[in-house]
Amino acid sequence: MELVVIVVHTLFLLLCTCHQDDFEINTINKKPKCSFRIKKLTVDCTGKNLTRIPNFRKSTKTLILANNQIQDIPNGIFSSHGALEVLDLSHNNLTNLRSYSFKGLANLLRLNLNSNKLGKKNKTLSKNCFKYLPKLRHLSLKGNTFTKFPDISSIRSLQILNATVSFINGMTFYQQSSSLENLAYLDLSGPSSCKPKSLNKHTFSALPSLLYLDVSNIDLGSIMKETFSQMKYLQYLDISYNTRLGFVGVENVTHDLPNTSIRVFKFQKIVPTFSMNQMLMIDQMKPLNGTKIREIYADSNRIQLVEIGAISYLPNTIEKISIGENWLSYGSYIFELQKLSTKIINASFLAWSHDPREEDTGWCVSGENSMEIDKTFNGCMSDHGTQVSGITKHLSPLKLDYFKTINLPKNLKELYYTSCKLQFEIPKLNFSKNVLEKVDFSSNIFYSLKGPLVNLKNLIYLDLSNNFCSNISTVFFSGTPNIKTLKLQNNLLGFILPKDKGGEIFNHLVHLETIDLSENKISTIPRLLFRSQVNIQNIHLASNLIERLHFQIEHMVNLSFIDLSNNAIMFLKTEETDELDKAAERSGNLTTDLSGNPIQCTCNNINFIKWIASTKIRLKNLKSYSCLLNNQTKTTLKHRNALLKMLEKECSTYLGLILATVSLVVLFIIVVISGLMYRYRWKLRYLYFMTKFKFNRRPNLLDLSYDYDAFVSYAEEDQHFVHETFLTNIEEGAELRVCLHKRDFLVGNEIAANITDAIHRSRKTICIITNHFLNSYWCMFEFNMARMESIYSRDGENIVYLIFLEKIPSKTLPLVLLELVQSQSYVEFPNDEYGDTLFWENLKKVMSD
Repeated sequence: MELVVIVVHTLFLLLCTCHQDDFEINTINKKPKCSFRIKKLTVDCTGKNLTRIPNFRKSTKTLILANNQIQDIPNGIFSSHGALEVLDLSHNNLTNLRSYSFKGLANLLRLNLNSNKLGKKNKTLSKNCFKYLPKLRHLSLKGNTFTKFPDISSIRSLQILNATVSFINGMTFYQQSSSLENLAYLDLSGPSSCKPKSLNKHTFSALPSLLYLDVSNIDLGSIMKETFSQMKYLQYLDISYNTRLGFVGVENVTHDLPNTSIRVFKFQKIVPTFSMNQMLMIDQMKPLNGTKIREIYADSNRIQLVEIGAISYLPNTIEKISIGENWLSYGSYIFELQKLSTKIINASFLAWSHDPREEDTGWCVSGENSMEIDKTFNGCMSDHGTQVSGITKHLSPLKLDYFKTINLPKNLKELYYTSCKLQFEIPKLNFSKNVLEKVDFSSNIFYSLKGPLVNLKNLIYLDLSNNFCSNISTVFFSGTPNIKTLKLQNNLLGFILPKDKGGEIFNHLVHLETIDLSENKISTIPRLLFRSQVNIQNIHLASNLIERLHFQIEHMVNLSFIDLSNNAIMFLKTEETDELDKAAERSGNLTTDLSGNPIQCTCNNINFIKWIASTKIRLKNLKSYSCLLNNQTKTTLKHRNALLKMLEKECSTYLGLILATVSLVVLFIIVVISGLMYRYRWKLRYLYFMTKFKFNRRPNLLDLSYDYDAFVSYAEEDQHFVHETFLTNIEEGAELRVCLHKRDFLVGNEIAANITDAIHRSRKTICIITNHFLNSYWCMFEFNMARMESIYSRDGENIVYLIFLEKIPSKTLPLVLLELVQSQSYVEFPNDEYGDTLFWENLKKVMSD
C-alpha cells in the first residue's frame, strides 16, 4: 500500500502543469522566443522550429522542447543544469541518444521522448545513454520504432514507463530485472506493429511490483495462463483492442486474477467487429469470485447473452460494470443483476451499427504474415461458432409479468442506457426499493413519456434528450420528486409544453435546479410552466422559436442562468426586462444569453436597447450580439452605448412629427365618426331600440298584425283637442283604436322605448302639428322614430300623417318636416262644420287602409 501512495504522489507531481506568470525570453540564437514561468521556473519552447538545444537558465526546473526539429543531443549539453527535473523532447527528429547526452541531469524526474525516430533502421540505443539519470521516475518512449526494447537497466529508480512495443513472441523483461524492481506503472499500449504477439508466465516475471499494466491494442494473439499469477500487487489490467484474443484469452487472464490485487479489468473489443455474436460464459467469470475487483469493462465484444449463473460469480466488491456497444438480448440472466452490489452500470450503444469502410478490423495484411493471419482468423471463427451454437439453448422465454416491478441492484446509483435504439412509449413502471441517483436514457426513441416512474425517490439526474419525444403526461414525474437535473433537449416538446397553462407537467419537481429544453421547437413558454421550481438555478431554452419571455421567474430565488440564445426574440417588453432585473437582485448573480436572436435596433425597441446598455445582468456573449437597424443593415452591440446615442438622436428627430401626425389622424377620425353619428342619429337610435325589443321583449315582434290603427303624437298643450275632439270622432264614431302616450304607455318602461314600441305596433302615426309640437323634444323624437319605422321596417311605405292645427310659416318648419309637407303627406284642420265632417271621414279612411 505504501508503494501505491508513492506512485500516486509521484504521478501527481510529475504530470501536473501550471500556467501562470508567463513572459517571453530569447534563446541563444535570438530568433525564436520561449515563454518563461517564474514561479515554476519553466521554459516552454514548444513549436519554435528549433534544430538544437537552446541555452537556458541553470535554475530552470522544467524545459519543454516539444514539436521542434531537434535531431541530436550533444554530449554534455546539460552538464550545468543539475536543477532540471522535467525534460520534454517529444515530437522531434531524434534518431539516436549518445552515451553522455543526459550527463549532468542528476535530479531529472521525468523524461519525455515520445514520437521521435529512435530505433530507426534497427539502430540500438547506447547502453549508457540513461546512466546519468539516477533519480528518473517517469520515462516515455512511445511513438518510436524500436525493434528491440532499449536497455534501461541503469535507471534503478524508474517507477513509470510508457513505451510502444514491437517485440516478438518470447520477449521478456527478465534481462533488466535488477533495474525494474520498483516499476509500478507500465504502459505498452499500441498502435500495433502488425506482428502478432504472445504473453506467457516469463514475460513480466521480473516485474513483481507492477500496479498498472496496459497492453491494449498491441496485436496480441494469445495470453497464456500463469502470465499474471506472480503479480500479486497488480490492480489495473487492460487487454482491450486485441481482436485476436477472443474470449479464450479472457478466460486465461481471469484464471490468474485471484492471485493479484486486481481492482480494474478491461477487455473491450477483444473480438473482431463483424464476427459472430458471443456468449459470456461461467468459466470466464467464475475466477473473479476470488478477487476484490471493482470495475469491469467488457464493451464492444458482440456479447448477445450471458450464461445463467455467470453474473452471480461477480464478487460483492464490484462497483462498476460497463458492457456497452454489445448485442445483448433479453434473457433470464438479467434477473441475476439485482443480486449485484454494483453502483454503476453502462449498457449504452447496444446493437450499434458500424460502417465497414471506417471500421478498423485490427488485422494487418502483409506478405510475411498473411498465412498466419488466415490461420488465426479461421481458428477464431471456429471458436465463435462454438460460442454461438450454445446461445439458443440458453434463451429463456420472458413473460411481461416479470416486469410489473423492476428489481434493480440494491446499491445501483448510476444507469446509462443511451443510444440503444429503443422505440416505445414509456408506460407506468414500478421499481423496487433502490438508491438510483442518475439515469441516462438519451438518444433512443421514447416518443411519449406516459409513466409514472414509481418509487425513484432518490433520483436526482435524468437525461431523456434526443428521443423525438412529443408528449409528457402530467403524472410522469410524480414518482421522481427529488430530481435536480433534467435534460430534455433535442425533442419535440413544442407540441405539448405550450398547452400546459397551469404548469402541471413539472409540478412535482420542486427540487429541480437545472432543466434543459433546448432544441424542442418551442414557440411559447406558458406563464406558469415553472411555477413549482422555486430552487431552479439554470434554465436552458436555446435553439427554439421563442419570441417573448412570458414565463414567471419572480419566485425563483436562486436563478443564476437563463439561456435564450438562437431563438426568435426581436426585443423584450419593459415588464419582461423588469422581471429579469428583479430576479437578478434576488439571486445576486444572474446571467442571460440572448446571442443568435434577430434583435431589432429601432425606435420602437429603444427601451430594450437602453436596458441592454444599463442592466446589471451579465449578458453572456454580448460582443457577438447583432441587431437590425431601421435601414435594414446589421450592426453589433459591442459598443452598445454609442449605438444607443445614435438611436436616441434618430428617434428624437421624428418624435414631434410622429406626435403631430398621430394627433391629426385621431382628430380626423373623431370628427368623421361624430359627423356620421350625428347624421344617422335617428337611425342608430331606432336600430338600437328595435334590436333591444327583438332580443329582450317580444318574440312575436315580426308579426305583421298591429295592435293599434294609429299612434297619435301631440304636445301636452294640445291634449284637449286630442282627448275631446280626436278620440270622439275616431274611436267612438268609427270604432278605430289609437295609441295615446298618457293612456296606453306601459308604466316603468323608458319613454323612448315606449314610443318606439308604440310606433312599431301601430299601422299609422298621426302627428298633431302646432308650435308647441315643434318646440317639444319628445314630439320631434316621435316624429323621427316614425320616419325610421317607415324607411327600415315598412319598406318605404308612408305611415306618417301630419295634421296642422295652426298656421305655421314654412320657414319655421324643420327640414325633415318640410320634406314631408312637400310630398303632400299633411292636412290642415278646417274651421267650418262642413269641412270638419269631410276631414274626419277622410282621416278614418286613411287609418283603416
